[in-house]
Formats: sequence, structure tokens, C-alpha cells
Amino acid sequence: MYVDYLQNRKGQTIASAYSVRPKKGATVSTPLEWKEVKKGLHPSKFDIYTVPKRVAKIGDIFKPVLGRGADIMKCLKKMEV
Repeated sequence: MYVDYLQNRKGQTIASAYSVRPKKGATVSTPLEWKEVKKGLHPSKFDIYTVPKRVAKIGDIFKPVLGRGADIMKCLKKMEV
């Protein structure tokens, strides 16, 4: 489950996977594997030139999210203390 507390408020939007950001460098909202999340990670590494090559090499790691979906009630039960 992904929860971004800074995005969960009235009027906020969130970029979907592989969305190009409207800024210099045309960075792309890119799904990552946990092993990639480490010191030195920077959004500029993922742009309109590098992301298509990345997907061709490692595949679309976001694809499973588009499947059957999650049982949200099951997820909420697991979160209960």
C-alpha cells in the first residue's frame, strides 16, 4: 500500500507512474525497486530518455499494480494494532 501523507489533502494531485514532470530535464515519475532506494538517489536520473531504456531492460515493475487490485479491507485489518 502506498500512502503519501503530503498528497492526501484537499486539492492535491499525484502523478501516476511514468508521468513526465513539467520541468526542466523532463524527469519521469518512475517506479523503483526497494533495493534502488538509497542514499544518492536523484530524480534527474529518470527522464524521457533514460526511462524507456530502463523499462526495455528490466521490464515494467509497475505492471502488477494494474492487475486484479488489492483487497483494501484485508489491508486495513492487517494494519490494526
